[in-house]
Amino acid sequence: MLKKMMSNPMMMLVLFAMLIMLLSACSGTNNKPADPVAQPAEVETNTTPVQEEDKEEAVPVPDLDGRVIRISHWWDATPKGDSESDELARERIQMVEEKYNVKIKYLNTEYWSTSEKLSSSVLANEPFAEIVRVPDGFIWGLMHGGFLTPLDDYLQDTRVEQDVVNAMRFGGDKVYGLESWYTPNDSGMFYNKRIFKEAGLKDPQQLMDEDNWSWDTMLDAAKKLTVDRNGDGKMDQYGLAGAHYVLSEMLVASNGGKLYDEQTGTVTFNSPESMEALNFLHGLYNEHKVVKANGGNDWEDPAKFFGEGTIAMYPGGLWEIEGRILDKMKDEWGYVYMPKGPQAESYYEPFGQATAYVVPKGVKDADVIVKIWEDLQDFDNWQDNRRLSLENILPDEESIANAMNDNGQVQRLFGGRFGGLGIKDQLDKVTEKFIKGEITPSTGVAQVIGPAQAAVKKVLSGEPSEKK
Repeated sequence: MLKKMMSNPMMMLVLFAMLIMLLSACSGTNNKPADPVAQPAEVETNTTPVQEEDKEEAVPVPDLDGRVIRISHWWDATPKGDSESDELARERIQMVEEKYNVKIKYLNTEYWSTSEKLSSSVLANEPFAEIVRVPDGFIWGLMHGGFLTPLDDYLQDTRVEQDVVNAMRFGGDKVYGLESWYTPNDSGMFYNKRIFKEAGLKDPQQLMDEDNWSWDTMLDAAKKLTVDRNGDGKMDQYGLAGAHYVLSEMLVASNGGKLYDEQTGTVTFNSPESMEALNFLHGLYNEHKVVKANGGNDWEDPAKFFGEGTIAMYPGGLWEIEGRILDKMKDEWGYVYMPKGPQAESYYEPFGQATAYVVPKGVKDADVIVKIWEDLQDFDNWQDNRRLSLENILPDEESIANAMNDNGQVQRLFGGRFGGLGIKDQLDKVTEKFIKGEITPSTGVAQVIGPAQAAVKKVLSGEPSEKK
């Protein structure tokens, strides 16, 4: 058969072709050629330019050549303690000092001297600090006087939430303040659990859980808890205590009102929401008589009464707990939101005053200064740190949840900041009179609305705030 095939040229040609195909298939089993698009030469030619285009260039960190960055507060803000938060703060300071080749120094500037020191040093072309912590009463005047650096251009790429950035515009177009975040709920109502329990009443937390914590239920409790306990004919326990100038602000806010409209530059404590709150305050003192009279010190007495256990409810701020309540209060107590006013759609926290960091005009490398400030903030852990700090001062989980606004029911009234504008001073003059029954709220407000608006105009003209 083979002999016959070999004698046939055509058959030999077919046989040879089959042999070549067989050998080619066998060799490909172990050494299959690479796919053309994956060949080394083509990979190098086609992908290398793309890799270069996609590669992000590292942004160089500015070297400030050992410069001292001074940060001013009206207290010594240098972290010194053994707490975890202080240790983390020291680590951030060290990181910033190494990253930018700077030295961080904290200044302790007297509160009332801060504004004058900032403005005079700017006028001398020698800002006394790169970053200055100031209350908004100083910010208004310094901003309109041209003593501060606008910061918008330096906050394009920032970790600060946009609503916080916008809140630092102080009614204008430019951002002049730096704030890392706003704590959820810094002011509300302290209450004595023992007093409510002994009277067989639902306390504010129970009423809040039922969505029934309002001006009406607060007043009802205050009336029932204002009593003569020893039978001498004099009330020795009261439903409420407070300073009239604190109560007025908190009640106006709790009704959805505010005392100043930043956008229009208008005093608004004659608005319907505000007037309803002021009339309610007048009634608490004069009609219902449920607020304990202070003994000569409106600032200290209310917290003192609460600590002594003779007050059922005390509107105040969380900052008061450590120095005024924690070591003095023997009874069980709690912390809730301010009750809702008739016009309120939610619980409200007043934002009547604010503090912020500013960069004085003339500070060199302002863009880098803003980045240094940001790197000093603990954006990743601030909520955890706040909860840890609240656990040290608040008595129970419900109070902590309220302070953290875990249920999201508290809304902050932005745009109502009035510190340093002279507005509150004018209103306080008449609340001091009408809590004594000497004047009605409507008459009093009519007398001072004009002077209050004039005070705003004075501050916004750039004139410095007066020392109180």
